[in-house]
Amino acid sequence: MPKEKAQDSLSIQWRSQEELKELVKQDRPMKVLIMGMPRSGTMSLVAALKQLGYTPYDFVDRIILGHMPLWTQALRAKFQGQGKPWGKAELDRVVKGFDCVLDVPCPFFTEDFLFAYPDSVVILNKRDPEPWLASMNSTLFHVFSWPSWPFLAKLDPGFAGVWYTHCTLTWDIFCSNDYGEKCKQKYLEHYDYVRRVTPKERLLEYEVKEGWGPLCRFLGKEVPEGDFPNVNDKGNFVKAHGMLWAYAMFNAVKNVGIGAASVGVGVAAWWFYRTR
Repeated sequence: MPKEKAQDSLSIQWRSQEELKELVKQDRPMKVLIMGMPRSGTMSLVAALKQLGYTPYDFVDRIILGHMPLWTQALRAKFQGQGKPWGKAELDRVVKGFDCVLDVPCPFFTEDFLFAYPDSVVILNKRDPEPWLASMNSTLFHVFSWPSWPFLAKLDPGFAGVWYTHCTLTWDIFCSNDYGEKCKQKYLEHYDYVRRVTPKERLLEYEVKEGWGPLCRFLGKEVPEGDFPNVNDKGNFVKAHGMLWAYAMFNAVKNVGIGAASVGVGVAAWWFYRTR
């Protein structure tokens, strides 16, 4: 059966602020924990779960809802001993309205989610470590290496500063911000960690190339008509973060002052082409 045309990840990922405000008023029991690392077929899996009726809590949702500082606190508490470690009350606070979680740093809290939501199941989405690292270095780590981020973090502390602090901490905890062999080894260790803490009856190890069958059997869902979603989001990932970068630059110029707007526009254009 031929594959569907790759979908635009921006349309799949992003909910409006108004939609999210209504969504978080609802109560949904937590059902699915996607505990694999990003760039492991995550967006295709998210599109499939939405098609099956689930409501995922994604990285973009955390940005729009203002949850990034909360997750930074959670990381510091769990891995650096700063503050109170999160329990069910803290998790409930951020995942209310959603029945599925994914993307870093959520996978680092696998046992916390399992304990807080004993009726949930884990999907460990995976891929071979070599192509995973190559994908990370051409997308997330590529974006994170743009040299303008530290500059923007200082001029736009409310947005760029929050994002940059969170991402720096996340990948420092994971691999000491080493995006080579150490990162690949930590990737393998993460999957061993999830296998170790998850009861076998609650775990599905899964690659999106397997399609609907294993996923639907595990979740007790009927197989939908049509092909499994194919979200080719490499280019769109960078494009999306370019939009975040532009928003941060706009805030930075505004914070510096209207009088600096013309200079800011020139700097923005220079940084944009410099970092791409």
